[in-house]
Amino acid sequence: MHMVFRHLPENDPNENAYPITEIMASLKKYTARLANLSLNRTGQPFWHPESYDRVVRDSDELYNVIFYTLNNPVKAGLVEHWQDWPNSYCKDEFLEWF
Repeated sequence: MHMVFRHLPENDPNENAYPITEIMASLKKYTARLANLSLNRTGQPFWHPESYDRVVRDSDELYNVIFYTLNNPVKAGLVEHWQDWPNSYCKDEFLEWF
């Protein structure tokens, strides 16, 4: 799974606070539970123990990260165009880039 998101800290005066570890841990815990229930599995890890994250610092890097993320199913040979992948989503404000 790949995703690009912007963390919007609520009332956090520290601009450099990126609780990505807590966000990903919560997301992985919740989705792993649902996925394992759906797959009728117990006691098996669903996600890799580590996540790869990065801070995007400018619009060029943002374009590259979104492009990479959207085109992952294409690269894997699952679809011909990223729009054909049923689980892809791109916020309207970025669609004009692609």
